[in-house]
Parts: sequence; structure tokens; C-alpha cells
Amino acid sequence: IGATLLMPGATENAKVAIEEQVPILNISLGKGDWIAERVHEYGGKVLSTVTNAKHAQSALESGADALMLTGHEAAAHGGDVTSLVLVPCISKRFPEVPLVAAGGFADGRGLAAAIS
Repeated sequence: IGATLLMPGATENAKVAIEEQVPILNISLGKGDWIAERVHEYGGKVLSTVTNAKHAQSALESGADALMLTGHEAAAHGGDVTSLVLVPCISKRFPEVPLVAAGGFADGRGLAAAIS
């Protein structure tokens, strides 16, 4: 389940997900430390959607277990760079962190280019 923390009702949605012990909670656009703490109490994981290295660092410091990388192709509400640039940048900076590339890849060739 996802919770965009700047949106109305997001806190309530996150609390319901936590009460239901959703195994993976995807959060974005806000500080998720309180969410990560509660999700980790029952053994769940937090996937944090980020658009740049600064947000990735903040998400990891707040307890994210993995990062979902969203480039500019994500309906133009991603970051300033495309996933083809973002994925290698973040994977190099945080090599121990599991990553999910969200959008920007039409086929395996594009994905292979980003991860090589």
C-alpha cells in the first residue's frame, strides 16, 4: 500500500496499513520515521519513493529498507533527471540498498542500460 505523506488523509491511511500489518508500505513526499518504526515492530518493510540522492539519504536515515527511484518520466512529477540517469547514480551511492526503478523503461534493453 502507498502513502503520499503530503496528501490529505495520508497519515490516516498509513495508520490503517500499520494496524493491518501490511508487509510492505510505500511512502513518499515526507518524513516517514514514525512509519518505519511502527512497521519494523511487526517485521514489515518500508519502501520509500525518491527522486534524487538527497531524498534517498533522508529516506534511509528515516528507516527505509529499500528505495523506489522515480525519474522525470513519471508523469513529469519525478525529479529533474530521467530514470536512466537516476538509477545508476543512486545504485552507486547506496550499493547496499535494494532499489526499484519506477517507470521510464519500455523494455529490458533500457533497464539493462540503467543498471550496467
